[in-house]
Amino acid sequence: GRNPLDGYRPSLPVGETLDFGRGAFLKYEEEGLAAMRGAAFVLVAGGLGERLGASGIKLDLPAELATGTSFLALYAQHILALGAAAGSAACLPLVLMTSDDTHARTLASLEAGDYFGLDRRSVFLLRQQAVPCLADGGAALAVDPSDASRVLTKPNGHGEVHRLLHSSGLAAKLHGDGCTHLVFFQDTNGLVFNAVPAALGVSVRRGLALNFVSVRRRAGDASGALIELVRERGGGDGGGRVLANVEYNQLEPLLRAASAGASGDEPDPATGWSPYPGNCNQLVVALRPYVEVLAASGGVVPEFVNPKYSDASRSGFKKP
Repeated sequence: GRNPLDGYRPSLPVGETLDFGRGAFLKYEEEGLAAMRGAAFVLVAGGLGERLGASGIKLDLPAELATGTSFLALYAQHILALGAAAGSAACLPLVLMTSDDTHARTLASLEAGDYFGLDRRSVFLLRQQAVPCLADGGAALAVDPSDASRVLTKPNGHGEVHRLLHSSGLAAKLHGDGCTHLVFFQDTNGLVFNAVPAALGVSVRRGLALNFVSVRRRAGDASGALIELVRERGGGDGGGRVLANVEYNQLEPLLRAASAGASGDEPDPATGWSPYPGNCNQLVVALRPYVEVLAASGGVVPEFVNPKYSDASRSGFKKP
């Protein structure tokens, strides 16, 4: 298929480098806490813990072993603490995107924990659809090995959260209720809340519509990198810039092509780290422009397929 990165050249992303608990981090954290009353949290929780050797939902896994507190309970504690620190009289909203695999078990965990202190009226569950699986690069439908009449399905992916926030009317409702920012986070990242107030502070201070929380990344790491992609004028459009996550298996070819093979993903001599930070899929989004974009797009996010092939022929997939 067509390489979606054709016509773009890579550039270093513009951002803030903050050291936890020091200097500018503390100033941004203070600004973020002042704006925290307007925050709502969106947790993408459609997956099971199979890859981690667990049969249940990942949110039920222990975030640490001393007390066995689950990730879901830990996140609730953080949201309650942030609301209290911001002086919010109401519970900060939490939106959970579930799937057919996780919806009932997520709801059961919330009920069993009495919502872990959260106000039930401020917790919203959005269930994503299951879609047919593909078996190969020719887009053949994957069928159940034990029943050829049944097509295999899987959740529609993280991007489905945007369509659900739009189609449910929840994004518009939160905006109407006075929310100013959405904080998107993942189901097993227990440390991310340490950075949330400072990241929100950066978004407020710089008036950002979209802010990625990133981490230092070693050159060559098998992790996505944040890059500003620049398209020059020509080719039927007016050019432009876009900040995007580039998957690690696309990053090296992109950098080599841009430098005529001279350099790839190499460490910065001054820091020892890659100049392209790692994407940890934690976002801070300004709600007003987000609602406007949802209205224009219907919440549909263009798909990027990064398949893992079963052999060197690069035809069949390892898993549907």
